Amino acid sequence: MENVNQTVINNANTVFEKKDDKYFGYKSRFGDIVIGGAYSYRFVVHYAKTNQDVVIISGDVNTVTTPVCTTLEERLWKPEKSAQALRDEIVEQAKADVEKLIEDAGSICPVYYGNYTMRECTNRVEFVVNREKRTVVALVFGKSQRVRSELREKGIAKAAPNDCFNAHIGKAIALRRALGLAVPDEYLNAPQPTEVRVGDVIEVTLDSGEIEKKPVISLKAGSLNAHLPGRIIQYPSHYAKIINDSREEVGGE
Repeated sequence: MENVNQTVINNANTVFEKKDDKYFGYKSRFGDIVIGGAYSYRFVVHYAKTNQDVVIISGDVNTVTTPVCTTLEERLWKPEKSAQALRDEIVEQAKADVEKLIEDAGSICPVYYGNYTMRECTNRVEFVVNREKRTVVALVFGKSQRVRSELREKGIAKAAPNDCFNAHIGKAIALRRALGLAVPDEYLNAPQPTEVRVGDVIEVTLDSGEIEKKPVISLKAGSLNAHLPGRIIQYPSHYAKIINDSREEVGGE
């Protein structure tokens, strides 16, 4: 039985490992699942409906199951929205979330020092984005009538090694952590981008093995050719990978 299950795992394109109520990335031939990353069952089912040969290692290492969609019709089911469209929605949600959280954090609030109560204070939020380290730090400073601005809370978000970095999602995660708020599952498990766009940063592996990281400055009409300074890279291919789709300096984002 163990050999049969191991054969199923070896032949599967994607494997999740179930632990309690979470599903962790165990294997992915497509590179679109973070190994060790935590996913909800809803995500796993959605993923299995758009991809073939998805299995789950459930509890007992010798037990292998498949998500609820097992028929050919269910496996070929196409969602109303693509992975890229879902990611776009999550990014816009994160932007709005950050704007609202900053507005709420800046509202008047009481401050207590021992037996003395300050009448009011205001909070200020700053972000430190490190694109090389793929991190976002949210800093919440407080300022009252009698106390200078001081750091009150700090939250950090870091993209997983195989994840595409997005500063907007990172800001939402970091700020929520700084404020002690729950982080929505969609922020932590956002689909990876599938469409290269102007302003994206892609990683290109040359024939020599050298790795270049370049911003996409234009797209050739009618094709998925991305123009980079001095070269043209066709996407998608095994040569290029989107590593940053924040596009903060493009189109006012």
